[in-house]
Amino acid sequence: MEGSEALHRLAEAMAGEICLAENDPGAIMKRWRERFQISQKHLAKHLGVSPSVISDYESGRRKSPRVETIKRFVEGLIEMDAVNGGRVAMALEKLLAPEIASDAILDSREFGLPVPARLLVDRLECKILTHSNLLDRDIYGYTALDSVKAIVSLTPQQLLRLYGGTTQRAAILTNVSTGRSPMVAIKASQIGTSAAVKPAAVILQGVKELDPLAVKIADSIHLPLCVSDLASEELIRELRSFNPQM
Repeated sequence: MEGSEALHRLAEAMAGEICLAENDPGAIMKRWRERFQISQKHLAKHLGVSPSVISDYESGRRKSPRVETIKRFVEGLIEMDAVNGGRVAMALEKLLAPEIASDAILDSREFGLPVPARLLVDRLECKILTHSNLLDRDIYGYTALDSVKAIVSLTPQQLLRLYGGTTQRAAILTNVSTGRSPMVAIKASQIGTSAAVKPAAVILQGVKELDPLAVKIADSIHLPLCVSDLASEELIRELRSFNPQM
């Protein structure tokens, strides 16, 4: 597999997670396949195997996939994504970028299993402003940012990476005054990409007077936009105690 250093880092992270999942590597394989939005049938065709082979690994009927099998599985997902413009890999590369470390990041988490975005939105007592129907899609985690600290401490490039590059995750932005700046940043993060790279949902906290442009942008790019009235500290507590698998 050819590609950038970031792409190889992504492949290593994927393969490493599967290898380390001693109890149920198949569940992790399934999670990555679904994250790339690729069906068992299409992945099997790309790899030149029967769909039942993919199904057997993911269900645990085939135990402990070999390193070479994991390598082919990971590379197959990335290669198929590249044919579609590399949308998913591009967003995941941004999340793995090592240079972003800031106290602007209040919390960041990966769920053990995919979770409907609506469960998180309900937990944070949000008002849904746009595209409520899309909240039934699964998310795999969230990133919570203090918007004020982010603007002060991060470069514009880092802001775009954090605001926009969190596909199939929720972007939670606290201490937001009008919502205009983060939504403009998310819109800008898509410029120059072959396909839309954006969060699965955006939750704003601390809004004093919502800018109609923020809602207009969210509506135009088919992005669920929600507002939570919880205080910042309470919102973070709710995030950290959120356990949808219970």
